[in-house]
Amino acid sequence: MRQLKNRLYTVSTLVPIGARVADIGCDHGHLPIYLIREGISPFCIASDIKEKPLKSAVANIQKVGLKNIETRLGAGLSTIKENEVDCITVAGMGGEVIASILDDCPFIKDQKYTLVLQPMTSADALRQYLSENGFSIEKEVACTDSGKLYTVILARFSGEFSMEDEAFYRVGKLDPKDETARLYIEKQARIVEKLIADRKQAGLDTERFMAVLNKIKSVL
Repeated sequence: MRQLKNRLYTVSTLVPIGARVADIGCDHGHLPIYLIREGISPFCIASDIKEKPLKSAVANIQKVGLKNIETRLGAGLSTIKENEVDCITVAGMGGEVIASILDDCPFIKDQKYTLVLQPMTSADALRQYLSENGFSIEKEVACTDSGKLYTVILARFSGEFSMEDEAFYRVGKLDPKDETARLYIEKQARIVEKLIADRKQAGLDTERFMAVLNKIKSVL
């Protein structure tokens, strides 16, 4: 069996045991196959907006002879019916795209759904969307894949709408005691430091960003 990339493996570790899963943007279907074969999930839906990767997912599922994975073609969560699954995974997309997918699906505003989200970029925008739209971030796990740092977010609708500070949007709930999470947080600090340096060079105010940087460093 093909092993999962570390990004997807980290996603799999946050999927609740026994949960029925919809993998949105399933690409070649590797995550649903892994979840079924490892006994993590009894049933998966592999959904993708593009026909070519979905055909690849179908071929991969048939190759391993699994019967409890359904494949569906369509945009975002439009392919999933309410109450069909317990957990929704969205990995390998930008944070703003993931936020848009969630925003287009009213029924996931229910605490019974576990969301496991892995943004490739703009994780800060995704955290901000979640916070401001009633979703609570319950856990985050950092990982590396192909030499790059990523975060995987476990979230659930709580109905608690909050405006967090910019430092939180940049580092979320990552645990600095974890070595990979610490590397992620340190990278965010460097990004803000570069922003401050650029603003200074342009003669712009840096007070707001200095406060963000100090808050991020206080996490370490």
